[in-house]
Amino acid sequence: MTNIVISQLKEKKIAQVIAVISASISAFASGSLWAFQSPAIPKLIAEYGFTIEQLSYFTVIGPVALVLTTPIFCKLGDKIGRKYTLLLTGLIHLSGWLAVIFAKNIWIFYLNRILFGMGDACIYAILPAYLAEITTARMRNLFGNMLMIFSFYGQFFSNCIGYYFSIPTTGMIMLAVPLLFLTCFTFMPDTPYFLVMVNNTEGAKRSLQQLRGIQNVDLELKQITQDVNRQLSESGNLKDLFAIKSNRKALFIAIFSRSAYQLSGFVALVAYSQYVFQEAGGTIPNGISAMIVSLILCVVIIFANVISDQLGRKKSMVISCSGCGIALLGEAIYFYLQKNDIVDLTSINWFPVAALVFYALWFCVGLGIVPTLIAGEIFSTSIRKHATSITNVVFGIYASIFTKVFQLLMTGYGLWAPFLFFSVCLFIHAIASHFIILETKAKTLEDIQQMLKGNKK
Repeated sequence: MTNIVISQLKEKKIAQVIAVISASISAFASGSLWAFQSPAIPKLIAEYGFTIEQLSYFTVIGPVALVLTTPIFCKLGDKIGRKYTLLLTGLIHLSGWLAVIFAKNIWIFYLNRILFGMGDACIYAILPAYLAEITTARMRNLFGNMLMIFSFYGQFFSNCIGYYFSIPTTGMIMLAVPLLFLTCFTFMPDTPYFLVMVNNTEGAKRSLQQLRGIQNVDLELKQITQDVNRQLSESGNLKDLFAIKSNRKALFIAIFSRSAYQLSGFVALVAYSQYVFQEAGGTIPNGISAMIVSLILCVVIIFANVISDQLGRKKSMVISCSGCGIALLGEAIYFYLQKNDIVDLTSINWFPVAALVFYALWFCVGLGIVPTLIAGEIFSTSIRKHATSITNVVFGIYASIFTKVFQLLMTGYGLWAPFLFFSVCLFIHAIASHFIILETKAKTLEDIQQMLKGNKK
């Protein structure tokens, strides 16, 4: 009897891991499309004759598309399900890479950025909820961060391919990623939470049986049904998102964590990393430098996931913001001294790479994990559609503004200015995180709702 239980538990974990990985391939595709800018920008300037001003809109167009299309995907997630909405990203990413392959002018590359933004709108709206709703509380702590983990691997892969191959060839190679996602994820179930929401009890039972790897799921199905029905019994219109205190608190926490992510400068650094290293000089080629930082992110994020699970959400964010702030402050000092020729920095021209490696280490511990994890677990079923839509819109607005701010500060004052700006923002967020971030470690989705309401369960 014991052996049967043990084998079932192993199968349970394996089934959830397979579903999580299959869904997260979409995040890999998203990360690769975003990081494509980094190796592409130097080539687009040298080979296509585009200006840095034209290319600066790369980092703006995507987030704007995200803002405009997020409400559509949020609504689709509740209408056709998490699974089928996520499958749309595969088609969007295929179209994005086809645009890269055949692009001859700047407008086609802008179309690629629009498609990237649409794909991100879908992923950030649906994937965190999908991962949260298919996993148990313990498995969610371990695997709920796969969005960012796979995104980092996609960035590394894109940096490598984009550095060594031409832009059209890169597009051809990267087509394999969305094709793989469509192939694998088609066989995964929709979430039991969504199926209960649409009164498909039998479908929810089959979903749980596939995800848990066991036939007897009646107890969990009963609990999920009770939780969903209780949450759906609450009014779930847009007004209630702001009128009800627990909903308002959840929205504020989600927006705060997403703002910390954007004001860390990470999105801008990914887009401009090769350009930054090119301007910094040094003996390491700029493409190799970008790959080193991406590789560090890929390696550290796995271990950081475990560390963050031990520390909890709150401590992870405080430590992460502080460490990243110190790293960017070091970059600001270096580039200020370089620009004003105050000190001969030839002997330490490796510093920009080292500082960004240090930045990557601390980023993974909290900023790279907590915001997306919180987004998938903090909202009640009744208002998740509206809440996710708003947080994603804010995320897109921040991304479009602050990546442009990075470029304006960089071209207007020098590289030291954006690094100093983001460093100050990080130190402010480190302090604020201690008071704002809710500790949701090892809590069920219903437990989190009760915490937001101030109930001790």
